[in-house]
Amino acid sequence: MAEPLGWPAIIGMVGGVVGMLGGVASFGDRFYKGRPVGSLTTQNAFGNTLVHVRIKNITNYDVMIIYANERKGVYFLADGPEVESIVRGQLGKTAFKAFTLKPNEERELRVQPRYENGVAIEIGSKKYVEFWIHWRRGNALWLPQIPLLVCADTQTIRRMAGVE
Repeated sequence: MAEPLGWPAIIGMVGGVVGMLGGVASFGDRFYKGRPVGSLTTQNAFGNTLVHVRIKNITNYDVMIIYANERKGVYFLADGPEVESIVRGQLGKTAFKAFTLKPNEERELRVQPRYENGVAIEIGSKKYVEFWIHWRRGNALWLPQIPLLVCADTQTIRRMAGVE
C-alpha cells in the first residue's frame, strides 16, 4: 500500500493547478481580450448592393490591419472600386495597403469575387468561406496576433448582395 504523500505534495499540486489557470488567463488576456471585431455588412452604391467586411477597433489603443485573405480563393477583400486594388486581388496579391484603426474607428473592405476563365468562382455551388484578417496591436507591432475570422458561405453573401 502506498504511503500518503503529505502536505508538500498537496501544496505542490495546488500550486501547479493555480499556475496553469494563471497561464490560461494570461493567454486569454494577451490574445483574445482587446481584439478588433469583424462582421459582414452591406452598402448601397448607385443602385447596387455591395457586401463589405467591417472591421471595428473596440480597444483603447491603435490596431494595424496588415493584410487579409480568403482561404478557398473564392473572394478577396479590396479597398474599394479602384482598378489597382481589384487587379491586385485577382492576381492573388493583397488588394489593399496596411492601415491603422484608432480606438473606436471602423473601416469597410469590399468583398470582391475572384474570376476564373471569365466566370466568378462563387457561382455554381454553396461554398464555405473564411476571411482571415491579420492584424497587430499598435503598442506591440512586432508581436503577431491570432487572425480575426469572418465566416460565411457564398450563398449568404450572394443573398446579402441581392443576387439570389
